Amino acid sequence: MRQLISAVAAAIALMSTAQAGQIWLTMDYVRPYKLDRPASDIVIGNPAIADVTAQDSNNLLLFGKTPGVTNIYILDADGQTIENLVVRVRTNATDLLTFYKGSARTTYNCMTNCEATITVGDDRDVFRQVTEQVGQKFGQAATAAAADDE
Repeated sequence: MRQLISAVAAAIALMSTAQAGQIWLTMDYVRPYKLDRPASDIVIGNPAIADVTAQDSNNLLLFGKTPGVTNIYILDADGQTIENLVVRVRTNATDLLTFYKGSARTTYNCMTNCEATITVGDDRDVFRQVTEQVGQKFGQAATAAAADDE
C-alpha cells in the first residue's frame, strides 16, 4: 500500500511539473512577460499564431498574431525548461466586423469608422490591397520624415 501511495504521489508531482502555464493574448497587442531566470532559447509552436521578442534574457514581449492556440517553450542555457506556456490568442471582437461574400472574407476595424484591416484568412485580393495601402502610407511617412531631417 505504501508503494502505491508513493507511486501516486510521484505521478502527481511529475504531472504538475509537466503542465504548462497558460496565458491569454489579444490579437495585434503586445504583452510583457517576466521570467524568473534567464532564458537562452525560445521555441514557438506555431509562429503564425503568436510571436516573442526578447528585451533581455529575463524580459519578453509576447505578441498575438491571429486567433488560435499554440505553445512557447523557454529554455535556459543548460537546455532545461523554464516555461512551457500555452498561448491562447483571441480577437478584440468588439471592434471587428467580418463580411462574407461567398467564400471571400473581409475584416473591418470599426473603432471609429469601419476600415478594412489585415486579418489572416481574409480574401487574398483584399489582403493584398490593404498591404499595398499600408506600404504606401509607410513610404509617405518615411519621405516626410526624411524631408524634416533636411
